[in-house]
Amino acid sequence: MSFSRIVLLLALLPAGLAAQEAPPKTRSFTADFGFVNASGNTSVTTLNVGNKFVANSVDKRVIFTQLFNAVRSRADGATNAENFRGQLRLDYGLGGRLYLFGLTGWDRNVPGGVRRRFEETIGLSYKAIALPNDELGLEVGLSLFQQRNVVATSPGEFDDNFKAGRVAGLYKRVITKASFVTQSLELIPNFDDGDDFRLNSESALIAPISTNIGLKLGYLVRYDNLPGLKAGSTTGERLKKTDRFLTAGITASY
Repeated sequence: MSFSRIVLLLALLPAGLAAQEAPPKTRSFTADFGFVNASGNTSVTTLNVGNKFVANSVDKRVIFTQLFNAVRSRADGATNAENFRGQLRLDYGLGGRLYLFGLTGWDRNVPGGVRRRFEETIGLSYKAIALPNDELGLEVGLSLFQQRNVVATSPGEFDDNFKAGRVAGLYKRVITKASFVTQSLELIPNFDDGDDFRLNSESALIAPISTNIGLKLGYLVRYDNLPGLKAGSTTGERLKKTDRFLTAGITASY
């Protein structure tokens, strides 16, 4: 090989390496954790943990998502706040920004009157905004719920199974490369009882500490227009309609 050809190959080598793009990221994992413990005149322990795992095909036509969140607080030996929620979801692209999705979920809120609740939902989601710094997703669906109440709604009747709808939206605003704000809103009307509907809201702010570690501030609101009955009530008195959770902790993303 002549000297001129060697020089030409060396000159073209950096351009060839630059042209080789890194493979697209198809998996992500995020975990967050917060803990507070106080002792002395009173004993209070508060714990919040959560995670989100996403795996998708290279073309993002198929997306699998796993979620888990838990908030639990005890004061002087008694549980005064408890909210557990887990979800598995699969989205399938129908073309453009339209997706068909199915999900199954479980949640528990004993102080709120729910011993356990299972959910199965199918619906359509649409990516209304898909910009580098702004994302907005909208979705509608039909759901089935199987709920076990802490207090019986009628003598010996603890179960409440019903059909429902689902209307939801999720907005994400990127502030810098590693910091962002999210806001989700979910309305679930009970088709079997017009007075029964739930509204869930979650706001979050993530600020970076390092490349993979950040601070997370979250605010959750769980509204139930027809909450469960109070334990020991002889007049049919119901629990409060709204539960609020303000959380702060560390989040790690990979």
